[in-house]
Amino acid sequence: MRLCYLKLSVSAILLTSSLTFFYFLLPNAAQAQVNFTANDIVPAYDSDFGYGANPGGHRGWRDEQLADIAFGNSELGIPGVGVTTLRPALTDKFFQDWGYNIRVNAFRGYEQQGARDNVVFIGYPSEEHRSTAFHCPDKQSEAFANIYQDIWDGGSNGTPYNDNNYYAAYVYEMVIRYRDYIRFYEVWNEPDFPQARFFVQDRNEPRNWWDNNPDPCDFEFHAPIFHYIRMLRITYEVVKTLDPDSYVAVGGLGKIAFLDAILRNTDNPNQGQVSSEYPLNGGAYFDVLSFHSYPHIDGSLQEWNNDIRALDYHRHSDAAVDGMLRLRDEFEEVLYDYGYDGNTYPEKEWIITETNLPRKALGEKIGSTAAQVNYLFKCMVEAQRAGIQQVHIYKLGDTDNFQGASSEFNLMGLYKSLKENPPYQQRVNDLGYALKTISDALYQKKIDLEKTGALNLPEGIRGAAFRDDAGEYTYVLWVVTTIDRSEFASATIDLSDELGTATLSGRRWEYARNQESIAVDPTQIELTGAPLIVFGGEEEEMDDDDDMDDDDGNTDDPHVLPPDLISAYPNPFTDELTVEIRLSERAQIQVEIVNRFGQGISVAIDATLEEGMHRYILDTSRWVTGVYFMQIRYENSAPIWVQLVKSPD
Repeated sequence: MRLCYLKLSVSAILLTSSLTFFYFLLPNAAQAQVNFTANDIVPAYDSDFGYGANPGGHRGWRDEQLADIAFGNSELGIPGVGVTTLRPALTDKFFQDWGYNIRVNAFRGYEQQGARDNVVFIGYPSEEHRSTAFHCPDKQSEAFANIYQDIWDGGSNGTPYNDNNYYAAYVYEMVIRYRDYIRFYEVWNEPDFPQARFFVQDRNEPRNWWDNNPDPCDFEFHAPIFHYIRMLRITYEVVKTLDPDSYVAVGGLGKIAFLDAILRNTDNPNQGQVSSEYPLNGGAYFDVLSFHSYPHIDGSLQEWNNDIRALDYHRHSDAAVDGMLRLRDEFEEVLYDYGYDGNTYPEKEWIITETNLPRKALGEKIGSTAAQVNYLFKCMVEAQRAGIQQVHIYKLGDTDNFQGASSEFNLMGLYKSLKENPPYQQRVNDLGYALKTISDALYQKKIDLEKTGALNLPEGIRGAAFRDDAGEYTYVLWVVTTIDRSEFASATIDLSDELGTATLSGRRWEYARNQESIAVDPTQIELTGAPLIVFGGEEEEMDDDDDMDDDDGNTDDPHVLPPDLISAYPNPFTDELTVEIRLSERAQIQVEIVNRFGQGISVAIDATLEEGMHRYILDTSRWVTGVYFMQIRYENSAPIWVQLVKSPD
C-alpha cells in the first residue's frame, strides 16, 4: 500500500526562474526539511513504460545529435530507434569543468523530442571535491569530501545548503536546474562493482557481503558502505525538498548481497550503527531499486552438472530473460526480508538501467544477432509483467566494428559504431530496428495481466496482452527457446477463442526496417523463438499483398523457413548467416545459396543427416550487398526458394 501526500509548499515557491529570489526565500523552508522518508512514502509511478537507452559519449557527436538518432527527428528525416527515455550522466566532475547550465538546452531538447521520465546517474566528484581518505591502502576513496557535514545551513552563505558539504551543494544545484526533465536520480553507477576475485555473494566465502560489510578494497567505491548510504540520505533530502514527485534510486546494482548491506546499515560512520543522529537504515533513503542485468556474465546461462562433472550451458534468449527475472526476484526477496513489502514499509519501484546480450560470440559466451534481438523483445515484455517501469538498453552505439571487437560489450549498440559514422551518417543495427518495432507497437499501452491469463497459453509458449486507452489489444507471442546456442523453436497455436477467427495483422522485429506486415490466422498462429506482434484491433488494415503464403508455399517470415525444420538467421544478414536444421528422423538435405542472377554462391548442405539438430554457420563477409536465394531440397521434395538479403556492414 502506498500513501498519498501533498507536495511541500516549497515546490511552488521554487517555480520562480530567479535563482536570487528563491535562494532568498528558501532558508526558513529548508530548515524544516522533508518530514518523511521512503519508509513512509514511495510515490506511485503512473507514467508509461520507458523504452530506454544509455547514450554514452561518442567523439564528434553532440548531445542533441545523439538525441536526434535516439528519439527521431522528422525535420531531418531521421526515424530514430524507438527510444522514449534516456539515462545520461550528470556528474559533479562534469559540472565543475563546464558549469551547471551546460546541458540545460540538451535536456530541454530531449523533452521536445518526446523524452519522458529520464534517469540520470549522479556522483563522481571533481578532484577538489573528492575525499582524500584511503580506506584501502592503495586506493583513494571515490566518495565526496565533507559528506558528514550538515546538509543545510539556514542560508548563512546565501544558499539554503551548506556550501562545504560538496555533495549536497552539487545535488541541489543540479536538481534546481534539471528537475523538469528528470524523474529518477540514480546514485552512482554500479557502486557494488567488485574488485576482489572472491565470490561476494557466496555465503561460504569468509569475506562474503552477507555476513560482512564490504571491504573498501573489494569494490570500486573504495569507501565504507556507510558513506554510500550517506550519499543516498543526502540525495533523498535534497531531491525530495525540491521535487518530491521524483525518485531516488540505488545505482544500478548487480550484487544482491550489497543490497542486503545497504538495508542492514545506517549512514553512521561508526559501523553503520543506529543512533539518534543516524536513526534509519539505508532503505529509508531510496524509492527505486535500479539494477543491471547481463545474463551472459552473471551465471544465468550455465549450471553445474554433477553427472558429467562439467557445466551445462543454456545460451539462448529465454534462459537470458529467466536470468533477468530471477535476479529481480532475488533482489525483491531481500527487500521483503527488511519489510519493504507494502505492509511494513512501502514497496520499491523498479527500473533496469543497463541490459543486453552480446552480438558476437567470444569464448564460451553467447553471441548472435538473433539472440540479441530476441532478448530485447522478450525482456521488454517480461519486465512489464514483473512490474519493472523502464528498461534501458546498453547502449546507443557500438564502440567497435564486428571484426575488431574484442569485448562483447563493444557490439551492444542500437547503431553501428558512431565513431566510424559521423553525425547523420549513422547506420542502424538489427537491435535498433527491433527496439523501434516493439516501442512503436506498445508505447503508451499497458500490460493486461487478466487478458494475458485468458489466453491460456500452453506450456512452451510465452507472451502477453497489452491494452491501449481505446480498449484495443496488442499481443506479443513466442515459442520458448531451449537449445544451447540456438534461437530455433517452432509451434502453431489456436487463439481463436480470444482473438476471433478474422485475419489479423502481425509484425516481426524487422518491421521498422521494411514496413511489411504479415497476415495472422488466429486459428493457427505460426510462432517461432522470435516474438511475433499481433494486433487484435480492427484499426490494423492488411494490404492485399501482405498474405504470408505464396502459391509455391513460400513464406515471408524470415525466422521459420519451409519446411519448418529449417531456420536461417539473421535475415537480413551481414558477416554471418546461420542455417539450422532439426530432424525427427534421418533424411537427405540439400541447401544451396544462389545470387539474384541464379549463380551458385555456396552449397551450404548436401548430406544425409541423422536425427537431431544440425547447425551451419556461413561466412558471408565477402558476399556483396544484395538479394540472395536459398534453395532447399528435403528428400525428394520439389525445391523451395527463400529470399535472403545481405545488408551493408
